[in-house]
Amino acid sequence: MTYNQWGQPQHEEFILPHDLRGPFVREFASQAAYRHRNSQVASVLFYRNGGHSVITVRGAEHVNKPLMGRPTSVCWIARGRHQASFQLELPTYGDRSTFKAGADVHWEVRDFYLAAEKRVVDVERMLRPPLEARLRGVSRRYGLDSAQQVDEAIQNELASGRWNDFGVDLGLATQVYIRIDLGRAAAEHQAQMVAVEKGSKVQEAIDVAHKARIAANLDDAQRLIGAGETVQYATMLAQDPSRAHEILAVLQQQAREQRQGALDYLTNLINQGVVQRHQIDDQVQALIDYSRTVATGVFPAGLPQAPTSLPIPPMPPALPLIPSDAPPVPPARPADTTDFVLGEGAGTQNDSGAGARE
Repeated sequence: MTYNQWGQPQHEEFILPHDLRGPFVREFASQAAYRHRNSQVASVLFYRNGGHSVITVRGAEHVNKPLMGRPTSVCWIARGRHQASFQLELPTYGDRSTFKAGADVHWEVRDFYLAAEKRVVDVERMLRPPLEARLRGVSRRYGLDSAQQVDEAIQNELASGRWNDFGVDLGLATQVYIRIDLGRAAAEHQAQMVAVEKGSKVQEAIDVAHKARIAANLDDAQRLIGAGETVQYATMLAQDPSRAHEILAVLQQQAREQRQGALDYLTNLINQGVVQRHQIDDQVQALIDYSRTVATGVFPAGLPQAPTSLPIPPMPPALPLIPSDAPPVPPARPADTTDFVLGEGAGTQNDSGAGARE
């Protein structure tokens, strides 16, 4: 503590730091009647009844101040004009990349009570989100190759007058300056172009190699397809012996389906009368009867006709229909009409025939 020329104690002047982050400096409780002595800060006094006072070296403003009683809390709010500087990353068109930008926000307290009420300790932390939200709407209109255009668009936006209320909700008056890093944007754009060109060449080489591999394997694939399923499954088994169980199961299933298809086809032929029962042997007939017995519960109307590649034999030609009122057809005359003489009966027949002719 220092003393004046009369030996009385002299209070030291409070000095704000140069790197002040926000207007809210400190808060304390007054043990006696408060006297404001600092020119770099304003004192905001809060009373028990909800009133408050704002005191500076130029005077005091009181709102619902009680007649008696000391303040319950005193807040120091910085006066003067200050600056907050920080870096931003603004998205490009389609969010494919980002613009690097520097931001300088000049701020000054216009409403000391509101700054104390909102406890504006860090201007950057409280103004960065709304600042980025406003600037994203401008930067997303341009690609990384248009850094100069986006910088000019942002400057026009800041000078349009629509930013006059920026920070008012915190009790601040602000002036915002944005600088797009044009050199870095150009370098990143060039790097992206080189990466795209390199990637296209790599993809082109991959495509050429893929086409060559297809051409080299085409003859083997054609021979494998023409060799039939047996060779195909044998090739698969040779390429991956661990799939032996799976491949054998598929072959067995195909064999069962072929046998069942042939059996169903023969059953349909018998049901249609194309093949008679005496034309098949006993073992096949036993299999057909067993199949019918098992399938009765599943197919009450009989076994459905199974799809098969076997040709359907032609049906025998149907006989022509004879009308019910037509006269009976006489029996056909024997091919041999020679009269045989068999004893007397034959002679008698000849005589009677002669008599009839007379």
